[in-house]
Amino acid sequence: MLVVSRKENESITIEPADGLDPSMTVREAFAQGAIILTVAHVGPRRVRIAIDAPSVLKIRRNEAGPPGNEAQPEEPAPRRVGSGS
Repeated sequence: MLVVSRKENESITIEPADGLDPSMTVREAFAQGAIILTVAHVGPRRVRIAIDAPSVLKIRRNEAGPPGNEAQPEEPAPRRVGSGS
């Protein structure tokens, strides 16, 4: 599980991981599990979001600013441990 803090106008992108077979269907990608977003904390100026996603996906932070300014270090998709998460 990955937890990120976001302020107003900041976003998160969830996309296929590098090297993912482009012929993989959405059904095949989600066979590993659903994407679960949980609001972990709401503060006066930001919210913390917990993300649990299949390992075939990568999660990237997009910072506020003009278009084209979204390039941020990529976060590896969290890996599930056990079936109780």
